[in-house]
Amino acid sequence: MTFYQELIIKATATNRRDAEYIEDIMRNDIFHSTLDWQARVQLVRAAKEAAGLLAEYRAAGLFTPAS
Repeated sequence: MTFYQELIIKATATNRRDAEYIEDIMRNDIFHSTLDWQARVQLVRAAKEAAGLLAEYRAAGLFTPAS
């Protein structure tokens, strides 16, 4: 588990599997970049936003996890 996934779990109370998806959403949909240049407060906000996006993607049928 990465540092970011640990932070995501603490910030959102999600599980390890979803933390991976949320980290990916943070990188690709929110910051369009790496995460290492973000302040901790920005990472926490982005984790919460990404968790919301993951829920929206699932509700819309747009999220299909890799098997």
